[in-house]
Amino acid sequence: MKVGIVGIPNVGKTSLFNLLTKGKAKVDLYPFTTIEKNVGIVLVPDERLEKICEITKPKLKTYATIEFIDIAGLIKGASEGEGLGNKFLSHIREADLILHLLRDFDNQIPHIYTTPNPERDLEICEMELALADLSIIENNLLKISKIPSLKEEKEAMIKIREYLIKGEITVNLKEEEKDLLKKYNLFILKPRIYAVNADKNNGFNIEKYPKLKEKNPYIFSTALEEEIINLSEEEKKEYRRILNLNEKGIIGLVSECFRTLSLIRFYTIKGEETRAWSIKKGSKVIEAAEKIHTDMAKGFIKAEVINYKDLIEIGDYQKAKEKGLVRIEGRDYILEDGDIILIRFR
Repeated sequence: MKVGIVGIPNVGKTSLFNLLTKGKAKVDLYPFTTIEKNVGIVLVPDERLEKICEITKPKLKTYATIEFIDIAGLIKGASEGEGLGNKFLSHIREADLILHLLRDFDNQIPHIYTTPNPERDLEICEMELALADLSIIENNLLKISKIPSLKEEKEAMIKIREYLIKGEITVNLKEEEKDLLKKYNLFILKPRIYAVNADKNNGFNIEKYPKLKEKNPYIFSTALEEEIINLSEEEKKEYRRILNLNEKGIIGLVSECFRTLSLIRFYTIKGEETRAWSIKKGSKVIEAAEKIHTDMAKGFIKAEVINYKDLIEIGDYQKAKEKGLVRIEGRDYILEDGDIILIRFR
């Protein structure tokens, strides 16, 4: 799963990317420092995996991951190719989730529109994404309008157009209608998270921005996180609380992305590795088998399943099996968050 970090130039996208990935992407004082996208893999924090490993004592512990993409800043006219608009839009269409980063700090880094105003910047970005979607809709409506077999696709497209014209960024469509339009990678169909990069000294007052408050943004400060990186977790939380920031900092933002993508985690404890895997909520165990290895899915016989809570309570997989807590499930079993599975295959 891919998360695209978007926003106008100089809001701290690349600083956030570097904190998330422990990378060294270039950060500078000028717009468009990021020309080509930066891509990094981020481990998803997982207390359950830690506790499972206390029991299994593996040589290798592997976390679930999310891919983050740091993309060039967006400005007015991007939907018409201004700035790095076309390049930006093509990159962000690759993402499964849009992490919309807004700025509320004022320091030596110049603001492209003179002064920080996250509500204004949000409006600019959302308008450009909507205009880009509208252009795709209009162009493709012309192509498919006379093709009888694409009638349902056309009707779904017309519904989307109405939402866009009204300036709405969420839609009420049936899942089958969304599936018909999936190939167009429309921004309006992608889930969003809103985040504010706050001032490291003054924190953030959400009451100043009522429209933004409605979106329940995740509040943090990249500058603060860079300064307190070597402190203990309790000391970090205290600094964040004082400034009205989310006490979980950057790590909490990763977990929020995971949740918004409707992902759950399952675990495998085979051999020397204990591993967490991510998969869409509602997935079948056969899909989990394929994710682990295609041969497992092809030769699938059955799955041994125990939930994390039961294993932790008993403290030993074999003992849990003896007590009947390890179930045998077929290929259509719907995975539950926290399931530990062992695939039997030919």
